[in-house]
Amino acid sequence: MSRVRFIILLGMALAACAGTPVPTALPSATPTPAPKRVLFINGNFIPESGYPHSRVTDDGKTPESFSRLRAEVLESDLHLAVDEMILTGAAAITPEILKNNAVVVLGSNNRHLQPAEVDALQNYYAAGGSLLFYADFQYGPDNWASDNDFLTTQGIEVLPDNFQPRTKIAFAASPHPIAQNIKQIEVEGISQFLISDAAQKNATIIATCSPLERSGCALQPNEQARVKAKDVVACVFVQQNGAGRLAGLCDRNLFHNGPQKDGTDLNQADNLIFAKNLFGWLARK
Repeated sequence: MSRVRFIILLGMALAACAGTPVPTALPSATPTPAPKRVLFINGNFIPESGYPHSRVTDDGKTPESFSRLRAEVLESDLHLAVDEMILTGAAAITPEILKNNAVVVLGSNNRHLQPAEVDALQNYYAAGGSLLFYADFQYGPDNWASDNDFLTTQGIEVLPDNFQPRTKIAFAASPHPIAQNIKQIEVEGISQFLISDAAQKNATIIATCSPLERSGCALQPNEQARVKAKDVVACVFVQQNGAGRLAGLCDRNLFHNGPQKDGTDLNQADNLIFAKNLFGWLARK
């Protein structure tokens, strides 16, 4: 034993005998991981009125606001960070914008996506990102065009708003996480998804608004004529591509703050539970 080591050990022994505590190294603090992020790419507004709908970062004073969805569901319950991008004609969806988000929400807009934007979304999805789509007339005539620029690459098409009154959509028993503890959701003026026979091999249909002849579910005549025998018209569907997750919801209105006189909001039916389930699954919470 070296003389230096002997002196050190002797000092420690004497300190212990004297009751003097021997300093020990403190464990290093574990850094708190950054919260996962959700990006809402919302449509701008209906050109005729100029009224902005479904903002997640506004003051929450209008019934159509998404501020309760942001504060109560995403930030408080799921501990997610929330950002918002308004898809004006001058804005563009790029890989840089998408890359740090666990979930990207596409609220449709009255313009087509450019090929580079579709490529960015496809690459994000293929790399394990999660996408949620919903269309609504309040984002302008032909608002569903931007959604379909991506969805048609998956064999899925979102149909125009059916302008139907408020209705309840029952959930059949399903083991899927987003269907847990859900009996029904309440919607109004819905944009449903036409899912081809081939696309059904990859997509899981969670809920349909049926029969299509009843009030609230009916398609516009032009869309009804296009439904083939083996197609499914869905209100809620999910799909996985490797680690990537994709979901479609036929009505953004169920996310509204409320109260709504004619529309729907988080307070009705099981809308609030559904919102938690949906975003929890997409964000892998």
